[in-house]
Order: sequence, then C-alpha cells, then structure tokens
Amino acid sequence: MKKNFDKYFNEIIGTLQITKVERKRYEESLKNTITRWRIKGLLGEDELPDTGGKLIWEWKMSQDKEMVIQMVNSVSKRIFNYRRKIFGLKDTGQNKSYIAHMVNEMMKEGMPIFYPTPELIDRFFTGGEIE
Repeated sequence: MKKNFDKYFNEIIGTLQITKVERKRYEESLKNTITRWRIKGLLGEDELPDTGGKLIWEWKMSQDKEMVIQMVNSVSKRIFNYRRKIFGLKDTGQNKSYIAHMVNEMMKEGMPIFYPTPELIDRFFTGGEIE
C-alpha cells in the first residue's frame, strides 16, 4: 500500500520543487484529505481519486493557498525585521494585512495562477483571506 501511495503521490506532485519537509507535509495532508473524502462518501474504501481529477485539483488549490499564506507570513516578518534597521520606518505599525492584500492582488494580475477550471481560481481568491 505504501509503495502504491508513493507512486500515486509522485504522479500528483510531478516536478514541483519542494523541500523534504514540505513534501512530508503535502503527503500527510493528502492522506488526511483522502480519509475525509472517504468518510464523506466521495471515495470508496480503497479508492484513490484520479490524479488529474476535480478532487485532486481542489486539494492542490488548498495547498497553494497554504503556501501563499506561508509566503505572506515570511514577507511580513522580513519587512518587520528590516523596519527595525531603517530610520524612516522605525516605530511604524505592523503591515501584515496590507502585505496580504498586495500579494492577493499580485496573484490576480502580476503572477496569475492557472487551474483547469475557472471555478478553482475563483475559490482560491474567495475562499478566505490570504493571511
């Protein structure tokens, strides 16, 4: 079972360049998500969803959203650390919500995302804030 899942997971991830820690996090997330789908009756007991199907693309979109949230947190922390060192920015408020807004806009126009259906793109942006 483990070997089959590894092959299945590799087919889903493809050539995505992620660290070992991210890979393990994605793998655990997919296993948990498949378990939820089985509980909800969307999958049979030993069934795995089609690697290019709607369920997997929804999972991929949710992982992208998590990665973007992680990116916003990282950028926000980095700006905060630099702000301490720049005279003109010293004693200014935290700008995490502004950074999240700008990343959201960048994802719409300057760095657009592509999914097989427009519905997934809409859900990426309307499924909650990026923060």
